[in-house]
Amino acid sequence: MVIAARVVRLLAFAVWMGALIFFGAVVAPTAARVFGTTEQFATFIGHTLLFAHSIGLWCGVAMMISLRLLGSRAYRMPVQAGLVLLMIVMTFVSNRAIILPMEHDRALAGGNINILLPGSPIRTDFESRHAWSTRVESVVILAGLGLAVLIGMEAGLRERGTNATPRKVFDLSEDA
Repeated sequence: MVIAARVVRLLAFAVWMGALIFFGAVVAPTAARVFGTTEQFATFIGHTLLFAHSIGLWCGVAMMISLRLLGSRAYRMPVQAGLVLLMIVMTFVSNRAIILPMEHDRALAGGNINILLPGSPIRTDFESRHAWSTRVESVVILAGLGLAVLIGMEAGLRERGTNATPRKVFDLSEDA
């Protein structure tokens, strides 16, 4: 059960962080090159981000369940759980309080926020929320990096806790 919990936690973590990094490094820039800053671009990015958030929230639930099953076997379990909870809350806030209102602003603008004059209330709200969305996603990524460090330290501490000398990765000898 412990191994299964560790595998689920690591897989959920990899999927969540991978989705965030892939979105920012590949999806958004590629969509901007393909669509330009058009209504299609905004629709694509909005839907993709909402879907990525759904994946992240489910991964967060899986990680919390895994941490609960691991209990004291997880290195600094309360800190790990706190970081996962922070990631879940920030993702939910981004989804509900930032992205969905941005989609509403865009709909009020007829689908293209760029047709509004700079300084108009709808465009100002949209741009403010966009700035907040990047801040919130940055917090999620930073919390994820902290979580990666804790998970990595956990493996190192398990290895250090044994009296046997650690095996080399490619040591195929019989006596090892």
